[in-house]
Amino acid sequence: MEQLFDILSKCISNPQYLSRAGEILKEYENAEGYAPALVLIINDKPQKPIQTLAAIILKNFITDHWDETTQADKAKTKQGVLSLLYVNDSMLRNLIALSLAGIIHHEFPDSWPRCFMELTGLLQNKSIENVMVVINAFSLIFQECDDRLSRALPTLVPVLLEVYRGYSQEFLREKVIEVLGLCLESLSWADGIEQDLVEKSLNPTWWSWSSIFSESINSPTVSLETKQHILKLLTCFYRDFSQTSQPWVAGMIPIVWILMYNLIPSYVENTVFNRETISSDLLEDIPCGIEGLSAQLLELLSCVVIRPIKNESITKELQNFVGALLWYMLLTTDQQKLWKNEPNQFIAEDDIDEGWKSARLASLKLVSDIIEIHGDRAVDAILQTLSNVLTNLNTGTINLLASNYPEMQEIVQSLNSQLNNICKHYSTQYLWKMREVTVLVIGSLSKDILLFNTKAKKKGSIQISIATVLYNVILKDLDNSKDMLKGRALWCIGKISDLLEKNSCVDIFIEVCKSIRSKSVAVKLSACYAVYKLSQKISTADISDVLTNVLFGLVNLLEEVNSDTLHIVLDTLLQVSRLNEEATGKIIEYGAPVVLKVFIKNFGENVLNSKIMALLRCWCDLGKFITPLVEAFYPLVMNLISAYPHREKVTSFSSNSTIETKAGNEAIMILPNTLEIMTLFLKKSQSFSKERMYLVDILPSLLDLLGKNDDPAVLLHGTALLRAYANFADQEILQKGLVDKMIESTLTLLDPYKNEAGALNLGYFIVNIFSKLSPQIDQDLLIGCMNKLYRCKMPSVVQGFVLVFARLIHSYSSEIIGFLNNLTVERRVALKVLLDKWLIHQPLIRGRYSKNCTITALSRLFILKDPGIESLLVVGYNPSHSNVGSEVIAPLKILCTLIRCLDNESFIPKRKAPDLGTNEEFNTVIEGSGLGVVGEIEDPGDRMDTIEDDVRSEGENDPMESLKSDLIKEIKEVYDANDFKIPVSKDKGLGDYETGSECLMSDMLEFDYEDADDLGEDFHEDDLYGLQDWYGSINLQSFLLDFFNNLITNDKEYLIRCVKHLLPEDIALFRKHFTF
Repeated sequence: MEQLFDILSKCISNPQYLSRAGEILKEYENAEGYAPALVLIINDKPQKPIQTLAAIILKNFITDHWDETTQADKAKTKQGVLSLLYVNDSMLRNLIALSLAGIIHHEFPDSWPRCFMELTGLLQNKSIENVMVVINAFSLIFQECDDRLSRALPTLVPVLLEVYRGYSQEFLREKVIEVLGLCLESLSWADGIEQDLVEKSLNPTWWSWSSIFSESINSPTVSLETKQHILKLLTCFYRDFSQTSQPWVAGMIPIVWILMYNLIPSYVENTVFNRETISSDLLEDIPCGIEGLSAQLLELLSCVVIRPIKNESITKELQNFVGALLWYMLLTTDQQKLWKNEPNQFIAEDDIDEGWKSARLASLKLVSDIIEIHGDRAVDAILQTLSNVLTNLNTGTINLLASNYPEMQEIVQSLNSQLNNICKHYSTQYLWKMREVTVLVIGSLSKDILLFNTKAKKKGSIQISIATVLYNVILKDLDNSKDMLKGRALWCIGKISDLLEKNSCVDIFIEVCKSIRSKSVAVKLSACYAVYKLSQKISTADISDVLTNVLFGLVNLLEEVNSDTLHIVLDTLLQVSRLNEEATGKIIEYGAPVVLKVFIKNFGENVLNSKIMALLRCWCDLGKFITPLVEAFYPLVMNLISAYPHREKVTSFSSNSTIETKAGNEAIMILPNTLEIMTLFLKKSQSFSKERMYLVDILPSLLDLLGKNDDPAVLLHGTALLRAYANFADQEILQKGLVDKMIESTLTLLDPYKNEAGALNLGYFIVNIFSKLSPQIDQDLLIGCMNKLYRCKMPSVVQGFVLVFARLIHSYSSEIIGFLNNLTVERRVALKVLLDKWLIHQPLIRGRYSKNCTITALSRLFILKDPGIESLLVVGYNPSHSNVGSEVIAPLKILCTLIRCLDNESFIPKRKAPDLGTNEEFNTVIEGSGLGVVGEIEDPGDRMDTIEDDVRSEGENDPMESLKSDLIKEIKEVYDANDFKIPVSKDKGLGDYETGSECLMSDMLEFDYEDADDLGEDFHEDDLYGLQDWYGSINLQSFLLDFFNNLITNDKEYLIRCVKHLLPEDIALFRKHFTF
């Protein structure tokens, strides 16, 4: 122990030694007596820092190594920890209690079943201070441990009742109630599951506890904190113990109902009209004082009064209940101050389901619960209540409480007298705050009113009209001098927009737009929200000037809001920008630098970044206005590219700019998003325009950057930008003589050891180089593509490089096959490397153009009958990591792939192919022209991607299975030796092709195309369709039907010779579509 004490002393005196304490003490952890030695140090050494450090180490040791501790050490440690509970230091006591919680977590109930009996024994004949220590330990234990502690409750709950009755001190009773609440939380799992445990734990004492709760709730001497703990405990009971609490509901309703009424005057005076002073140890995000008590009471009300049972009390009192809840919805002084200092909070969506953090939110949730349970009757009652409130407000009358129950009359009369005096004293605040609540509830009810009216319209009954309140209250508040009322009115207009007639929306829209210039950010945000909702219902032919002013206001608002509400402004700006091209064009020059600032500040937020991109895309579609956008972003991208390799800080983006990027890594992270924006600008700019030439000026620096860079994100977006350059700016590149530099940089990017994730667009970029920049095929690029392809394992990356060679096979089939036959890639024939990769990944190729190009190229390879291909072994029919020697000759694997593709395409709904305006080969194929096509598709929406996927009911015969069985008998694996000279396969399974690849499983071998697959990919094919290749426009099913029918007609013998070497299931697929 002395040696351990010396180490802890050094740790306290030497911070550097302390940082190595864990490493130094590791050799002692396995020694016998380690934990007891720490207990002795805590007990015997008077130095508090050393005691505290020893207690922390003990707690962590118990958490991590208790199971490896010897039984002797465990016994000594438990005894020592129990004796240390009364140590004269609150921090040490808590650490000891946490150590005890760790032991109990490991040992209860199996190894230490009597631990709670030993702990409760410590409560006998002890001073209040010592009892408080044990109760506090119980609190920490139940907070730290799991539901296994519920096994101790039959013993513990009666003891807690004895302690509560035996001591009158408020602070101890409050702690006992807190521990009882934790006990209930640990027991809640057993309700209705292990009911015997619940009954043993609660039945003996619950009557007594209920009496204590009722007395305490109504007692003026009991503290608010204790009452809040009681209400929290009862909430747990009625919410989580639905079976056990059922008999107790009726008795609890009058208690909480009266408390709800009684709290209103105190709540209004202390939180609504004054700022409550609270001194509490409760967590910061949990409301305290009267506000906390009210919020907890309302949550309990939701579990008791609004409980979905036959409860006539709430049905009878619906209108009065809503009237009472309105008082709890009044804006508190703290909320008013928060929304003044943080205006973004005003319009941020209040998620009333996220919790019970305030009485206002809790009341709104209760209103929502009332509607959910009582439906249209509740909506009608709520609207009637709001109508009465507005009538009272117009006459200057206080909205007093009411009740239909005789026993409540005296209470209500007394409370109304108090409320009347309070509201007269704060009459101005009362009038505007109650008005704000009325508008708040109307807006919150918008969806329910819409549903009510939909039902009424179907039934032919009277619908709810909001015209009166709209024109007499909401629209009038747009001119109110009180920003809070103006903001709430605008928010409400946005909420009820679906209830408005279209012919009235334009006038309301114009009125709303005036508020976009308010000095209050909260008002402007509310107006922004209303503009967004209304703009979806208006015609903008006659309000161009109004829209221009709105757009300027929205652009300014971008700089005033925070990230929580920025999405609202961006959505509105995008929506309004789409309404009128003329109005939008007037603000782009002003708005471009502002959007740049917003982008720099929020580029790391994916949602916001996507909205900024959508806005820029919209503005770019107005082609003649793109120049200001490019001019704003050009300095940014040039500075970032210049600074990027050296990790320099970019302090400004132009000589006149005061914008600064975030330092260090954050400045580096902005470049990929910026390159994405440059790609957008390049696609939208006109050839040889001013903005296009700005963008072309970036190209040399970009090429230098990509040649030195290994960041996958930069490579990904950088090559996407290069792809756009090659496709859209080919004439400018040729004019500036940048082709050689582009090819040189591309060779660097083809380094097979560069991160594969950054090469998604690289293959497509090379396709565009060969098509638009360098018709003379550069062999070095082809060699680079093969080396890169050999190392690639991601299907989306492999697809791009396969596409390079597929297009060349269409144009120069003999030349490219000869070239690949004479090329080796890491001692493998390049043609084999290409076909292995291609045929493995073909079922995963996405994109209409890419799929058409690769499949038609395979069909071309099949009919070439090239000797090199016919003797080449490639990946087997159904390769896996386990099957060995499964290779087949290339024509057979190609044929198998084409048949499987046809079968998949036959069950895809017909889709319109792009009209490229060409009349080249195969464009005249007629859909469904195959001879001998058998069977009909009953439902074009059904699909059969694979034989195995066609799930049939048990006992139902599968004709395909029957056909396969017949074929197996017919073929019997006997082939004509003169058909093909098939070399012996020496492969080692799929792992021989894709070592380390985890994505190549057997499901890759099946085609699985959906309509959406061609649309929502990360890569796009606009540039590929622009190449005007004949196969880009074909219907693939029709092409394959026509292809096989031509073979049947013109080369039937060769086709039969190949087909009979296929697997039975592939032969069955072929015979499903063709008979010959």
